[in-house]
Amino acid sequence: MTLSTKTKESIKTALAMAISYGIALSMDWDRPYWAGFAVAFVSLASVGQSLNKAALRMCGTLAAMVVSLTLVALFAQDRWAFMLGFSLVIGVCCYMMGGEKHQYFWQVTAFVSGIICVDGGTDPVNAFQTAVLRAQETGLGILVYSLITIFLWPGRSSGFDAAAVNMASLQHQLYKACFDLFCKQGDAQEISQLKDQTVLAKTDFDQLLNATQTENYEVWESRDAWQHYQSQVAELMEALERWRLSIVEAKGLVLPRLLPDLEAFDNELDGRFTLIEQTLAGHPPGRNPEPMELSYDEDAVVALGHFDRAAFAVIYAQMQRLERLSRSLLNAARGTRSEGGAVVSAVPSHRSRAVFLPDLDRLASTCRLLTVVWVAFLMLIYGGDIPGGFSFMTISVSLGLALVNMPQVPVSKLFKPVATGVAIGAVLYIFVMPQLSSFLGLGLLIFATTFAICYLYAAPQQKLGRAFGLSMFIVIIGVSNHQTYSFLSVATTTMIFPLLFLVISITAYFPFDFRPEQTSLRLLRRFFRSGEHLISTVGGSSSDRATRLERWRMAFHAREVATLPAKLGTWLPHIDTGRLSGTTAEQLQALVARMQALNNRLQQLFEGRDGPQAEFLMRELREEFKIWRQGIQDVFQNLSENQVVDEGQALRARLDRFTGRLEMHIKKSLDMSTEQQLSEQEAVNFYLLLGVCQGVSEALVDCADSIDAIDWAGWREERF
Repeated sequence: MTLSTKTKESIKTALAMAISYGIALSMDWDRPYWAGFAVAFVSLASVGQSLNKAALRMCGTLAAMVVSLTLVALFAQDRWAFMLGFSLVIGVCCYMMGGEKHQYFWQVTAFVSGIICVDGGTDPVNAFQTAVLRAQETGLGILVYSLITIFLWPGRSSGFDAAAVNMASLQHQLYKACFDLFCKQGDAQEISQLKDQTVLAKTDFDQLLNATQTENYEVWESRDAWQHYQSQVAELMEALERWRLSIVEAKGLVLPRLLPDLEAFDNELDGRFTLIEQTLAGHPPGRNPEPMELSYDEDAVVALGHFDRAAFAVIYAQMQRLERLSRSLLNAARGTRSEGGAVVSAVPSHRSRAVFLPDLDRLASTCRLLTVVWVAFLMLIYGGDIPGGFSFMTISVSLGLALVNMPQVPVSKLFKPVATGVAIGAVLYIFVMPQLSSFLGLGLLIFATTFAICYLYAAPQQKLGRAFGLSMFIVIIGVSNHQTYSFLSVATTTMIFPLLFLVISITAYFPFDFRPEQTSLRLLRRFFRSGEHLISTVGGSSSDRATRLERWRMAFHAREVATLPAKLGTWLPHIDTGRLSGTTAEQLQALVARMQALNNRLQQLFEGRDGPQAEFLMRELREEFKIWRQGIQDVFQNLSENQVVDEGQALRARLDRFTGRLEMHIKKSLDMSTEQQLSEQEAVNFYLLLGVCQGVSEALVDCADSIDAIDWAGWREERF
């Protein structure tokens, strides 16, 4: 009989749990449940993923040892200084958990610091022993689970090559769909579906690459080439999206007529994408890609109106970028299959010096965690007999960290998994464990219960239930060599959670409101406020002449505009649209998509604004661009303050009037110009800038249309 993957993974976790308990008890180690915690939180689907997580957990435990013992040594006699130092440690860890790298390391460091600091702070004489024991038992759980996953049904990341080929195939299909749209034959719905599939495929590829580097020596040797390929894939996805947006905005142009070499261009890029798929599938690398110059019909382009020429200039620039990126991507794919993983790049990459840019959402989550911990601490100091004593504070750190990882989930979602784990553990602790007389019976009990919880909560979206179910089971049964049984112990542990849930519920409103509706409004306001600041810098100092503070502010607001649409997208599914009249899920999805389009246009504006421009032309049109900038700023300001703006038709009418006026001034200025005043490159740069400005206006009007379609009054109502 063939066992399912779910059954195999449940058996592996249950077996590792039972063996870890057996070894810890045979060594007469205190608190063997720490080894059980390591098994519960390390188990993942593949060997590479599990080993990565195991390494991060071990490193986090060792880091927590050093930090915690330092705090105990420095502040053992001053509880307030000790708490301030402890708050600084878990605050830094909490903030770093929201980053892109080593999130689990920071989570474990904070969690283990809570255990060692609380235990060591109340008993500084035994603090070192507590820290060493915690490291020993964590290492035991990691070692046992790692060995079992290696030798028993090893779940290798065998789908890595298939995931890479699938992602390349989807990008190929997305390119073809965008090209069909370019030729006025595409389907917007098909492109939207392919975009979603490509994003999911890239997420899967990124996860498998991280895991496969650990378990596959060849991939490890070529890791630089794979990471280069990974970055090129992300750039190509962005370029395809910008190209699509440019095509959609150029509604009145018959674009294929302007490009006589379009068929050859398409055949070349189509061939490159095919070669990428074949290379990743293991076929011998084909021909080296040669640069291709895409020509256009100069007479037909000159005959266009100025704004049509600007739209064409943007599209043409995007197609040239696609040519460069597809060539670079093919070279990167060839590099992953070459000996030693040599990286061949056709597009030079420029790394800017890293600058610290605070993430306001991560800071808010950090404040929430610190509020939970400090309220728990003050309740212990001034509240009399709190159930669980200092365990109350330790568990508050654990639950607070869980909320940092999933701030969108309401506290009520924690009730069921916690209650399930407590109920199972209590029944076994009171009625079954007193009947056991040897580890054989206890081991079978631990194995069966762990298997049941892992099997019932095997789906990825049930990670929360699995983690809390296993945690509560481990805490309630409290296995030790000198086992005692007391109903009071179960009741005391159970009483901890209503108090903690009360504290956590309060922090959903204070110091920041974490309800989905209020958080979404806050993210919207920040997005448009940052957009307003970015637009206000257009026409000012270039990035080279700006002060360090101005560059930092621009980088901060650019990062806000780039990341907030995705953050908003994670909150909107948790909004109950049934209680909000005049709001549908489709409207919210459209709003996020249009915010992302506006972000793309703003990025293009700031990438191209510092190109060399004809001074006389910019001088003649300075007043017109100033009027445009002020009008766009006003719209951003209205949206950031009230989510209220003129109707979309009124905005479009204003945009059309401005466009007509500006086109007349451009024609007049160009008629007065000479060849010496306007070089070919300056003309191209001017039309690119003009096209991007028009794109920003169109994207902002689309955003305003989406906002105008939603009734925001219900969002601002107070609910408890």
